[in-house]
Amino acid sequence: MNIPSNYERGETHFIPNLHPSQRSPSQNTSITDVDNTTANTLEAHTVSSFSERIGSFVGSCSRTSLMYMAENVNVSSPSDKINLVDTTDDRESIGSSSSYKRNSIGPLHDERTALLIDHPPLTKISSNQSRISTIADTYQDSSDRHHQQHHLKSNFVQSVFNSINILVGVGILALPLGFKVSCWLDLGMVTFGFCLGLTNYTAKLLGRCLQAYPDSFTYGDIAYNAFGNRGRFVVSALFLTELITCSVALVVLLSDGLDSLFPGRHSLLMNVVSFIILTPMLFFPVRHLSYTSLIGIMSAVCIIMVIIADGLTKSTSPGSLIEPADTTWWPAKWMALPKSTGLIMAGFCGHACLATIYRDMQHPKQYTKMVDWTYMISGLIYLTVAVTGYRMFGPDTMQEITQNLLLVPEYNQMLNRMAVWLIALNPVAKYGLTLNPVNLSWELALERQPSIEAWYKKQTWRGRAINILGKILVSGLVVFLAYCVPEFDRIMSLLGACFSFIISGMFPIICYLTLFGPSLLPGEKLVLWILFFICFALAVVGTVWSFI
Repeated sequence: MNIPSNYERGETHFIPNLHPSQRSPSQNTSITDVDNTTANTLEAHTVSSFSERIGSFVGSCSRTSLMYMAENVNVSSPSDKINLVDTTDDRESIGSSSSYKRNSIGPLHDERTALLIDHPPLTKISSNQSRISTIADTYQDSSDRHHQQHHLKSNFVQSVFNSINILVGVGILALPLGFKVSCWLDLGMVTFGFCLGLTNYTAKLLGRCLQAYPDSFTYGDIAYNAFGNRGRFVVSALFLTELITCSVALVVLLSDGLDSLFPGRHSLLMNVVSFIILTPMLFFPVRHLSYTSLIGIMSAVCIIMVIIADGLTKSTSPGSLIEPADTTWWPAKWMALPKSTGLIMAGFCGHACLATIYRDMQHPKQYTKMVDWTYMISGLIYLTVAVTGYRMFGPDTMQEITQNLLLVPEYNQMLNRMAVWLIALNPVAKYGLTLNPVNLSWELALERQPSIEAWYKKQTWRGRAINILGKILVSGLVVFLAYCVPEFDRIMSLLGACFSFIISGMFPIICYLTLFGPSLLPGEKLVLWILFFICFALAVVGTVWSFI
């Protein structure tokens, strides 16, 4: 075979539709491989003190959570001619068109750049008119330029921890109910195994896409490479809708926690109290809120310890692991099975963060191994909570396992109340971080309107007033939705059936088929299409059942 002359000169061809496994070693070399030299240098300077190690670990988690929330927030549209501006001040505006250069708005552009504070300054780049810029794009361009001086990356253990922390969320509380609805042999273990294997496989598909397209830094970038701007808009819409739904779940969780701790109050009062507690979190700098993401995995570990401790200290049913409750092998209500699919799948909706995890790794070649360890540990956590919770309470399992724990007087009530308080703290910690991209989106949409821009310029306080009022209204809307749909299990079923199957199942498969279809073997294509249609069917049926 004749070797092209440009290969002899050290140049390589990038063939978009060629499967990564069929590329030459030089073609597989990515920006992240080049970064490994710098990563090895950084790794050589191992932190010596325990406090520095902890600080590095927490900083890695915070950085990943921060960028995960920035990934799919658009700061421009295809029609916008935007250049990101040079600045040495973290609070300069990120837009350079006349409508984005202003500093008079103050509060709005401060919030818009809040995700970048304490990170490298922005550099001047010109975005293609046909491509959509995101906040994460500006961060990545900046971090690439200042990598050696500023941007630390996560080692293997930190990457595993960050992935587990984002994957294991409040959905863990509804897993025992999912097993109660589906029982052991039907959709319980089978669905759990399918969801675990599916999302592990699709996570690796995303890794191959990121390896083949080194200029892709976000989940939206993968969609852009596969489907252009329309794919990116779809990802943004799904991402924001999912965040709103997650925020509703957080409000319901807090309201239920308050009701468990202070029983007998009206549900409307609990929602009002939740609104008063949660709304101020929208005004905290998101760089500080990102550190609170650690509470998620802390609460999950706490729940496991409390459930096992309660189950082993009580010798009689209900609520005992020594004398388990009556459980069934086959479901009594077959029509409720689609609901359990969403409840179980809700715990596996974390693929939107995987691009961030990948680009933040010191050694991206360890990504596949990292994914396997993440899903092995997360699956063990999920299975422990689901199995022990269902065995302890059987047909009496409630929508949140913490509600069952407080109803058994023989338990250590102080221990259980501490667990419930920690679960209640989870929404408080994550509410502001979850809704921040939603607020950024409507603020940017308003700022693009010339009439509103002119109205802002007349009085500087108007921007602050709109910022405050808008966030209060968004929080009020979320709390209102939580009051209208107060069932935590229904919300988690919707998250799992609709968003998890789309974001973590269907979309990675269809992107992979689009990018590498011509080079895939027929058998692999067939398997991918079968998985896609299974996900599609489960998503449709589960979503419909969530509203029944």
